[in-house]
Amino acid sequence: MKMILLYWLIGFLLYQIIYGASTWQLYKNAGRKAWEAFIPFYNIWIGLDLIKRPKWWIILFYTPIVAPIMWWVYWVDFGRSFGKRTWTDSILMIVTVGLYSFYLNYVEKPHYEGPEERQGTFIAALIFAVILATLVHTWFIQPMVVPTGSMENTIKIGDALFVDKVSYGVRVPFTPIGIPFSEFINRNAYVDKARLPYMRLPGWSKLKSNDIVVFSYPADSIFDAIDRKDAYVKRLVGMPGDSIQYKQGELYVNGKLFVPKKDALVQHRYEVVSKTMFSPELLYRDYGLIQGDYVLKGKMGENFVYVFFALTEEMFQQFKASQNVTEIKRIITPEDQKEFGPNIDNSFPMNKNWNQDNYGSYYVPKEGDVIKLNSSNIELYKKMISNYEGNTLKVDGDKIFINGKETNEYTIQQDYFFMSGDNRNQSLDSRFFGPVPENHIIGRPILVWANMNGMFEPAPKKFIWERFMTSINNDNPNKKSYGFYVLAALVIFFVWDYFRIKKKKQKENK
Repeated sequence: MKMILLYWLIGFLLYQIIYGASTWQLYKNAGRKAWEAFIPFYNIWIGLDLIKRPKWWIILFYTPIVAPIMWWVYWVDFGRSFGKRTWTDSILMIVTVGLYSFYLNYVEKPHYEGPEERQGTFIAALIFAVILATLVHTWFIQPMVVPTGSMENTIKIGDALFVDKVSYGVRVPFTPIGIPFSEFINRNAYVDKARLPYMRLPGWSKLKSNDIVVFSYPADSIFDAIDRKDAYVKRLVGMPGDSIQYKQGELYVNGKLFVPKKDALVQHRYEVVSKTMFSPELLYRDYGLIQGDYVLKGKMGENFVYVFFALTEEMFQQFKASQNVTEIKRIITPEDQKEFGPNIDNSFPMNKNWNQDNYGSYYVPKEGDVIKLNSSNIELYKKMISNYEGNTLKVDGDKIFINGKETNEYTIQQDYFFMSGDNRNQSLDSRFFGPVPENHIIGRPILVWANMNGMFEPAPKKFIWERFMTSINNDNPNKKSYGFYVLAALVIFFVWDYFRIKKKKQKENK
């Protein structure tokens, strides 16, 4: 971390020298002192005064993700203040990231004309909208759409969530130089070499057991940068220092049965024997089940055998009471039967015959824990030591080397959290990729602002309107949609804005 901060400090000072060398003559032409162009922060303060932009903008010039856009705006305005107002000048400033000012400073040496009279344009409005949206997305509320059913039915496929990043403490981006919203367009659109160490701003609350949490997928093999990894959403069931165990499909924490929040809809696998074939239309109408949530396994005499991958307790009771159902039983993976995720690497730990229904007992490490290491337990900690905490690890028989030194213990550097999906048998969670490091935590989902089920599943309903503008993670099973109030507020705003603009134009025409 010290080396990373040193590199950033060197880069910052180097840029200040470049800035001063490319603008000192222009500062003199504007009636300022040449030395003012070389003083960090003060030089930008003076520059903002020259282009007549708000002084608080200086904060945005050093805000990750937003900074590159602000610097482009600054350099275009800076050139225009010295009479360089053509599209060619603006493009040269943008393409060279301000280095075009060297030519102006040493060759043309233009006079200071002051900023031109600014008028609202579509491009200016678009840039402002992008900057504002980037600030909100990066530092306050992050939108995400749920593509899988691992939290079904607590969180449904197609739910569009607003994720609160502030209350726990917003995580400073690891890759501060990149295209805004590139995770939706091209997640490779960032400068990989310009990484920051893990930093989190202070929040006012801590994560609690039973919270629904959004985090960066630890086992993402495509992206090494943490903030470029896929965002996952699961329920936090194991806090740092807890012991986790699944026995016959039931979850126990510190030896006690885990009780989810009242708005959680935990689901399990069942085998259902029916006298008749199930109608897909009725299954969707009565239970919200679509093809893929169940499969016809075969026949047992005259009866049909189905496997339902995710039934809640309420659904189970409804099936059980049906006159057509002759038998329904829970499907539980036997003890000592190894179970893998989507690929062979997705099973934590690899050296244990654990599965979704019979798992552990597993202790969730916390910061400061001193772990005694040996060849039989190293599998539990090797990802933490090497992948998550940045050490080199080598195991040679019974000998363990960390950063080139032989050792038999290791001190955990950060807290870890055990995550599980409410859809217990269709969830790629900590049972497969291990506990989630604290530096992977993004925040908590606070609102379902829309549901676009049809984007991900061939469901009869493309939108589930009753889920629009509903709160989640609040321990209240009786969900209420606030969609009407939001729509009413939008109508009132646009009517007010229409008359405001109309009144303004009337004043201007007098």
